[in-house]
Amino acid sequence: MTHQNNMDNLRNALETTSKLSDQEWGNFLSITKIKQLDKGDYFLTSDKICQYSAYISKGVLRHFLIDTKGNEKITQFSMTGEFVSDCESYIQQKPSAYNIQALEPCEIVAFKNLDLQELSNKNPKFDKVGRQVTHQILSNYKEHLMLLLNYSPEEKYKYILDNKPELVLKVSVTYLSQFLGLTRETLSRLRGKVIM
Repeated sequence: MTHQNNMDNLRNALETTSKLSDQEWGNFLSITKIKQLDKGDYFLTSDKICQYSAYISKGVLRHFLIDTKGNEKITQFSMTGEFVSDCESYIQQKPSAYNIQALEPCEIVAFKNLDLQELSNKNPKFDKVGRQVTHQILSNYKEHLMLLLNYSPEEKYKYILDNKPELVLKVSVTYLSQFLGLTRETLSRLRGKVIM
C-alpha cells in the first residue's frame, strides 16, 4: 500500500464524525510524525505516562502487562487501520498499566495528545477528531472484555476468525492463546475443529 493510500485511510478514519477541510487536514498533519517500529520495539512501556496516540498504517502491536507472578498477559492487539494509545494513562497522567510492542515491522503516524488538544482549543472540529480517536481505542478494549467475559473458548476463536481473521494469520499461536486465555494445546485443537 502506498504512503498516499495510508494517509487517505487515516483521513477517512478521522472524518467518520466530521469532514475536515484541506487546511484543517494540513493542520492535523503538522502535528504528526511517521515512525517505523521494528519487530520488538515498544510504542509504550508500563513505567511511562502515555503522551502519544498513533494511527497504525501497517503492522500489528500487542498490549500486555506482567502479572504478580511475572507472567505476561496480553490484553489486546492493535492492527493496521486502528488507533493505539492508553487513554487512561494520559487522562490521569499516571504511568501506563501495560506495554505496547510491535509484533512485526510497523509504520505508525504518531501525534502528541497535547498537540491535538491545542488544535481543539483553536477549532472545535478537532474536539470531534479527538473523540473519534478515543472512541475507536476504547471500542477495541471493550471488544476484548466482551470476549473474555461472555464467550467460551470455541466462541472466542470463532469470533476472531469472523471479525479479525488477519490476527490468526499474523499472530503466533503462543500470543493468540495468551490473548484468548487458552492453552496452546486447546487453541491447536480448536484450529483443527473450527472451519474458516
